[in-house]
Amino acid sequence: MARLSFSLDIIAVEQALQDYAWLTKFWRRKRKEGLDLLSLSCLSKRMITRGLGENVGTSAAGLTHPELQACESLSRLPMRHPSAGYQLSFAPYADWPEFFSYAEDIKKYFKTFAQKYGIVPFIRLRHKVTAAVYDAMSGTWDVTVEDLVTSQTSTKAYDVFAPATGVLNNVNRPAIAGLESFARTPVLHTAEWPVDFDWQNAFKEESVEPIRAVMGVGSSGIQIIGNIAPYCKSLDIYARSKLWIVPAIVSLDSLKDRDWKNDNFSYSDEERADFATRPETLYKHVKEVSDTMNSRFESKRSDSELAKVNFPLLSIGINLSRSQMTRKITLDHMRASLKGCEDLLLKLIPDYAVGCRRLTPGAAFLEALQFPHVDLVVDPIKKITSSSIVTDKGVERPADRIILATGFDTGFRPRYPFRGRGGLDLRDVWTEKPSAYMSIAVSGFPNMFLMGCGPRITYANGSLLPGTEAQADYIVACLSKMQKQDIKTMEVDKDAQDEYNFQQASTMKDLIWSEPCTSWYKGGKADGEPYALYSGSTLHYREMLSSPRWEDWKFEPLYKNRFSFLGNGASSIEATGGDRAYYITMEDAKNALTATDYQID
Repeated sequence: MARLSFSLDIIAVEQALQDYAWLTKFWRRKRKEGLDLLSLSCLSKRMITRGLGENVGTSAAGLTHPELQACESLSRLPMRHPSAGYQLSFAPYADWPEFFSYAEDIKKYFKTFAQKYGIVPFIRLRHKVTAAVYDAMSGTWDVTVEDLVTSQTSTKAYDVFAPATGVLNNVNRPAIAGLESFARTPVLHTAEWPVDFDWQNAFKEESVEPIRAVMGVGSSGIQIIGNIAPYCKSLDIYARSKLWIVPAIVSLDSLKDRDWKNDNFSYSDEERADFATRPETLYKHVKEVSDTMNSRFESKRSDSELAKVNFPLLSIGINLSRSQMTRKITLDHMRASLKGCEDLLLKLIPDYAVGCRRLTPGAAFLEALQFPHVDLVVDPIKKITSSSIVTDKGVERPADRIILATGFDTGFRPRYPFRGRGGLDLRDVWTEKPSAYMSIAVSGFPNMFLMGCGPRITYANGSLLPGTEAQADYIVACLSKMQKQDIKTMEVDKDAQDEYNFQQASTMKDLIWSEPCTSWYKGGKADGEPYALYSGSTLHYREMLSSPRWEDWKFEPLYKNRFSFLGNGASSIEATGGDRAYYITMEDAKNALTATDYQID
């Protein structure tokens, strides 16, 4: 009888439920392939995920302000996406309430997804990984986990370690002198918004906390300012950087006549019912939105001949580059939204290309800037007192409440000991410029697969989820190979990793992300290399991952003879009593040849 391949103990460290999709890939692959040696017993008994969140689809570090929309806020991704593009391709959702849905609706989708695909039993919430150490002798990872409820820790050996913690999940608090001394009210952060804080009533009550101050005009700042400004008596906005505010996605003909309000619209009950009962309508809508999102990569090319396109219907002339065209469209949008207020426009317009930094729609933000009780302060902050904010110019402005919209610490370095072969710590390896192989593996760290948390991924190339789905397929292929062929360890070759990153850096030079601008894509440096991003489209990334290059990997067999997995010559189907004629299909029978089909000379 054939000996079945060994089972793997797998631990996936998650921050957001979207990353749990790769567990579901096992399940779908099992159902599709029938007798895949990724056995059901392995899946149901020996795979576990650990995350910080209080519930499925949440995270202790997630953005929690109720008015934060799907600017990838729940999973800490850098761009705002339409709801139809913020879902797993194999699990479309018919009940999105709005084109850009809010955090609660995103959580509802992922919780529904988890329940439908039966992955909730594999998830351990309110657990935190505190250390991961590779054991070369056994070829396993010793992972220490803390139960955040009981404070107890435990360590267990796993054959595979798969961090999927994301990047935008560690709250960034600015190092401003005196911030801790502010005493009027508790300082709020958009990523740690108190669930029980009735902000609408608090902000519109003129006799209490009349002067608010928001620090930061990134994605969360733009959204929260647009929402709270109508409820404030006085609002000061402190903007350290200039920024582009782009129009929402309205290029689809099917969306142009919608009732757009603040760059958003609601799906009607009839529409949602139609999506649920007529799959072709949901398919068409999701397809159109996804196609539009995937078409945007070409606008990321710098002003080169490759980027030249013709716009014969525009009075500005023809043969503009895509980036020039994007700049004109964005500038026209901002000028029109600000109703020609050039003073405000000059305070906002940066000198870098549109897209060099992350982009965010913000119609409500631009409208709020024109309110008489709103003041945009562009002078840097020098210090904070118990009741005021002082700028570098010595101007002191009173404040009754401070809201930090300062985002996250965007470093890739793990926040716990992460030691691979020979004690090599990933925190040290990634001190200067993080490097990985296809954003999935790192040389020196066998049996470790990154998902959605490594450098050079499609954070700003469109929706991130199609890229992470491709990563899930790739990881499943690796694990399948390990199980089927009795592989103890697999580790990416250092030369392959270096050559891959050299190629990425070379092609990145032609993209606008490489132009001078301070961006988290570059580790906060204006002239740095945008190592956070993949230098191609999301479709290009998926295509690259679709066929693993096994020659880029080093394999250590479980047994001395690398062909031991062949057993005694009996197939796994024969060993388990499966279909011994599985290769004969009804589809082929339907296309059977007959003697009259062809004339044979």
